[in-house]
Amino acid sequence: MKRREFLGSVVAPMVFTSKAQSAPLRRPNFIFVYTDDQRWDAIRAIGRQTWLQTPNMDRLMKEGAWFRNSFVTTSLCSPSRSSLLTGCYPHKTGVVNNERRSLLRDDVPVVFPALREVGYTTAYIGKVHVPNFLQGDRGLDFVASFPDQGRYFENRFIVNGKPTPTEGYITDRITDYMLQFLRTRDRNKPFCMFVGHKAVHANFEPDPKYLSLFQNEWMGLPKTWDDTYEGRPPYLKERRKSWHGLEGLLQKFNWSQLQRQIAACLVSVDNSLGMLFEELQRAGELDDTVIVYSSDNGFFAGEHGLNDKRAMYEDSIRVPYLVRYPRLIKPGSVFEQMILNIDLAPTILDFAGVDRAAYMQGRSWKPILEGKDPAGRSAWLYEYNWEKPYPWDPTQFGVRTTRYKYIRYPETGNMDPDYPMKGQLPYEELYDLERDPLEMRNLVHDPAAAGLLRKMRDLAKKLIEETGYPGGFR
Repeated sequence: MKRREFLGSVVAPMVFTSKAQSAPLRRPNFIFVYTDDQRWDAIRAIGRQTWLQTPNMDRLMKEGAWFRNSFVTTSLCSPSRSSLLTGCYPHKTGVVNNERRSLLRDDVPVVFPALREVGYTTAYIGKVHVPNFLQGDRGLDFVASFPDQGRYFENRFIVNGKPTPTEGYITDRITDYMLQFLRTRDRNKPFCMFVGHKAVHANFEPDPKYLSLFQNEWMGLPKTWDDTYEGRPPYLKERRKSWHGLEGLLQKFNWSQLQRQIAACLVSVDNSLGMLFEELQRAGELDDTVIVYSSDNGFFAGEHGLNDKRAMYEDSIRVPYLVRYPRLIKPGSVFEQMILNIDLAPTILDFAGVDRAAYMQGRSWKPILEGKDPAGRSAWLYEYNWEKPYPWDPTQFGVRTTRYKYIRYPETGNMDPDYPMKGQLPYEELYDLERDPLEMRNLVHDPAAAGLLRKMRDLAKKLIEETGYPGGFR
């Protein structure tokens, strides 16, 4: 089936069923706070940048749990966000790239209507970056969002359908709307609130009061900074020269300056998280609220000579994932199981006592917290669709297991002159993440890895069939 035919095909109607016999008398509240382009390790308590100032993220880790192996199925803003909202892969949601014509399908609903059906008050605050999300009924009682990327200063919001200009810094305004919802909602109902921050997306504009906060800090270069790409796809050399790579990036930023500006943007987000803690504590609801903190995708900080995200290497696909819920989580817990962005919506329904919808492709991580899923998933599929405005990253899909990674670039012979791998045979990559965590040695042409390569190809075919990835294994 061709991709367009797949995206236009009909999905069976969705029916949500309440698990009334097992649901608690008072369902927990649910808050999902997420940033844009925050690296998985851009939290002081994790230790990569000891000079970061993230006391409230650190508090989440100390009082809750850290999912150390959390990933996105597509490392790109709009597709990943569609997955967070629906529990589905981007090829099923219809939001396959960042283009405005890449629209959320009407027959793949977001999670909020199911929650409202069982008595939740629902809200979406801040950046969403899904083109048609603000159109139609999404099952929300309160909305304060904006189309596209938004602006760090003087951003225009749409508040419950009404265009509303604001003054000042966007993270502060998102926080204001977050607190407004918490203080004016129906206190007799549980609630679910998503808070999407613009930070720390480029162009990395901190609140002026934090602009010089880290001016004396220095950031060391990653070990793979001078990657020569030996044995790997040639498009990487072209990407390195672009604004998605070092040569283009460093024309605009000093390296440590860039890291300082990203860190300063993150301070405002951490402050907002602290105000959330204070408000829930004041309302007496802090321990009755499942708080999840994450990002829409990872981000390269010079690894392999790259900037931005998109490629299937670890720094791009890994995201931070912190959860606080003392009714179920032992403080300071660390979980090794692999979880995905498509798991968020099924998990919310699980906590709310609602059966997972049949159309959802993710699975709840609540059993992991309960000790009922010690192994977690063993493998998952990654996908990325080539975008003409960003030609340096070709279409790719791949499989990540707990130890190995397989990447395949299928769209060879593409007739577009900007396509970076035109005329080549399907290119593949294979890595042993245990022996080669920096992904520097492609094993595809290693005779000793021939059996492993066959197994990973077969696993890719299996996951492609199970998830309905359009075009199949090619």
